[in-house]
Amino acid sequence: MSFLAAKKASPQSAMIWPTYTGLQLQTSANAMPIPLMWGMTKLAVNIIFYENFQAHPVYTPQQQTGKGGGKGAGGVGWQLSGWTYTADLMMVLCEGPISGIGQVWQGQAIYGSASSVSGGAYGGALGSGGFTVTSGSSGLAALGLTLFEGASPQATWGYLSANYSDKALAYPGAAYVCAANFGLGSSASIGSLNFEVQGPLFGTGANGLDADPAQVIADFLLNPQYGVGFPGSSVDATSLFGPGGDSSVQSYCRAMGLCFSPLLNQIESASSVLSRWLQLLSVAAVWSGDRLRFIPYCDETVAANGVEYVPNLSPVYALTEDDLVYVCGEDPIKASRLDPFTLPNFQWLEAFNRTGLTPSTTGILEPQGEPEYQATPIAARDQSMIEQFGLRVGSAITAHEFCDLNAAAVAAQTILQRTCYVRASYKFALSWEFCLLDPMDIVALTDANLGLSGELARIVDIEEDDSGMLTITAEELTIGVSMPASNPIGPSGGGSINRGVSAAPVNAPLIFEPPPALTGNNAEIWLGASGSGADPNWGGCTVWASLDDVSYQKIASIANPLRQGSLTAALSSASGYDTGDTLAIDLSESGGTLTTATRATAEAGQTLCLVDDELIAFANATPTAAHRYDLSGLPRGMYGSAPATHAIGAPFARLDGALARYSLPADFIGKTVYLKFQSFNIFGAGTQDISTCSTYVCQPNGNGRISQIVLNIQQGVAQDWGLVSAAATQSDEWGTIGSPCYVAADLGGLSA
Repeated sequence: MSFLAAKKASPQSAMIWPTYTGLQLQTSANAMPIPLMWGMTKLAVNIIFYENFQAHPVYTPQQQTGKGGGKGAGGVGWQLSGWTYTADLMMVLCEGPISGIGQVWQGQAIYGSASSVSGGAYGGALGSGGFTVTSGSSGLAALGLTLFEGASPQATWGYLSANYSDKALAYPGAAYVCAANFGLGSSASIGSLNFEVQGPLFGTGANGLDADPAQVIADFLLNPQYGVGFPGSSVDATSLFGPGGDSSVQSYCRAMGLCFSPLLNQIESASSVLSRWLQLLSVAAVWSGDRLRFIPYCDETVAANGVEYVPNLSPVYALTEDDLVYVCGEDPIKASRLDPFTLPNFQWLEAFNRTGLTPSTTGILEPQGEPEYQATPIAARDQSMIEQFGLRVGSAITAHEFCDLNAAAVAAQTILQRTCYVRASYKFALSWEFCLLDPMDIVALTDANLGLSGELARIVDIEEDDSGMLTITAEELTIGVSMPASNPIGPSGGGSINRGVSAAPVNAPLIFEPPPALTGNNAEIWLGASGSGADPNWGGCTVWASLDDVSYQKIASIANPLRQGSLTAALSSASGYDTGDTLAIDLSESGGTLTTATRATAEAGQTLCLVDDELIAFANATPTAAHRYDLSGLPRGMYGSAPATHAIGAPFARLDGALARYSLPADFIGKTVYLKFQSFNIFGAGTQDISTCSTYVCQPNGNGRISQIVLNIQQGVAQDWGLVSAAATQSDEWGTIGSPCYVAADLGGLSA
C-alpha cells in the first residue's frame, strides 16, 4: 500500500506556509499595575493592544544564467526563503507624563537616543525583495515607533481611531509607544524590547539625569494620579525642601551628590518602598505633632553642587540626673555597646551602571560606551576595622534605584560607617513633661556614673506607658560618621557588545565590467565596497539597483571589504612584464593590506588589480607605512586592457573574492542603472538608512560577453550579412567610443 503514503515534506515545501498565525507572547496577565518611575532608567514594555497580525514572504535572489541569444542572458530570480511578521501594537511604558526616550534595546541591538512625541512612521513599501525610497530618521523612528508622553488629557492615536474606532482609547496618564505594522521578525514576537525612559522629575538630581530624592518622595506621597494619597497638610514641606543653607533633605541630597531613578513595577506596600528609599539615603521619617518630617542622619556641614547643607545639632534638652526617672535597683541611664568583632566592616551594594564602558578605538569587539544599566556591585569597606577586628561582610543591599555609581558609592559608604561606628546606645526614662521630644531630636546626656558630661545623643525611639512615663532609646552622636570621604568609582567590566551599532557608509565603490576572459563569456558587472574610514564595525553591504532611481531591487550582497585606495605617485605607461616602474598605493581608506607573491602567480593573474581601466598584477608588495605599499614586478595591460599612464590619486582596487559578481540581465545593458550600497555591521544588523545612501550611476554595455558576430570574425568564419535593404537578423552592441576595449577583431586589410 505504499502508493497511499504521503509525500515527504522538504525544507523548501515547509516554508510555503507561515509558521505563526498570531503574536507570540511570553506571559499574559490581567490587572497588572502600570509601572511608576522617576528620573531616567531602563524598563521593559507591556503590550496593551495588538491587531492586524500579518505574515510576509521573504524572497532571496538566486543568480540565474542561461544560453539564450544575445548578451546578458540570465539575471536574478527570486526564491521563497522564509517569513517575517508584522502587527499593529501599543506598548505601555509607565505613568506619565514623561520627557522622552533615550536608548532603545531590541535583542542585542541598541538604537541611538532620540525623542519623538506623536511623530510619524518610518519605512518603505514592502515588496518582492524590493522597496521604495522614502525619507527616514533615527531613534524611535528607526523601529517605526511613535511616543505618547502620558499627559492628562491625552490625544488618541490617530491610526487607532481611523482603523479600530471601537477600541480607540486615549490612555490618559499612561506613557506608551505604538506602531502600525511593527516588525516582529521571523519569530512573530517583540523579543527583548527595553527603553531608556526619561520620566517625571528627569534631570532634577545633582547629576542632571536622575531625580531629586526629595521631590520623588513628595511626588510618591502626594501625586493625585498615582501617589499614595497621603494628605499634603500632613507633610512637613520644610523638612523636604530648601534653597540651601538649611537642614532639608533636598539640600542634603544635592550637597552629597545623592540622586536616583526608582522604578516600581511590582506590587509592593508604600511603607516598604519608602523605608527602602530612606535607608539608601540615610534619612529618617518621624511623626512630629501632626506632621511627617524627614531628617537626614548627616551630622556635618556639606557644601557642594552649588548648595550647602547645615545640620541642626543643637540639643533640645540638656538632661542630667535630676531630669531622669529613677527605678529602684536600676541605673538611670542604661548604656550598651556593640562588640566591634560582630559588626560588618565590608558592605556590598548592587546598583545599576548607566554609563557602560568608555568607547574603544579598537572596534566593535570592545564594549561600547552607550548606556548599559547593568547590575553592578559596589564595595564599601573600612580597612582599619578589617585589619583590627577581621573581615566581616554585611548583608548585600539591592539598590537598583541608583543608576549613577558615584551616588551609589556615597550611599554604601554612609551605611557602612553608621554600622561600624554608631555602637553605643542609651536607654532611660523621662516624665511626661518631656512629651514634646521626637525621634531624631538631639539631647545632651550627663551621668557621673557613666562618665557622661554633655554627651550628645540622638533619640531613635520613644515609648509611652499607661502612666505617661516615656522610655527613651538614643544612640551616640559621633560627628563625621555620616559624612563619608569621596570615593570615586571607575567603570566596571563586562559590558555587552552592541550588535546594532551603526555601520559607516561605503567609500566610493568599485563598479567594473570585466572582459570576457574573466567572466567565462558572460556579461557581468563586478561590485566591491569598503566602509569609510576603515570602520571596524563595517560588515558588508547590500547592493540595490534601479532603472528609475525610485523602485529598487536587491541584486547582490557584499560580505568582505574591498582592498581599495589610491596612487601616491604617478605610474607611466608600459607593456608586458614591467620591472622598471613602481606602483605606489595607499589603502588607508579601506584599511587593506597586501602580501608579496611571485612572478608566476602575478602573470597568472592571481594578484590582479584595477588602476583606472587598466588591469595590472604585482609580484612584490613592499610596505612603506601603515596600509601603504610599493608594488613592483607588474604585468601590465592584462586580459586585453590598454596600458596607460596613471596620475597621483588614481583609484586602485584589488580584484579578489571580496567582489560580488552580478550577471547582467538583458534589460540592463545600454541603460542607465542606479545603484545604492546599504551598509550593515559585522553582525548583519545596524543597517544604514537607505535614504542616506549615495546613488551611483553606471551604464553597462555587456562587454563581458563576446557576441557570435565577433566570435565568427575572430575565428575567420565567412560572414554574409545580407542586403542593406533586408531586415537585420543579427546585431551587436560595441559600446561607446570612450568605454574601455577588451576584445579586438582583425577585419583584414582593405585590399584583402
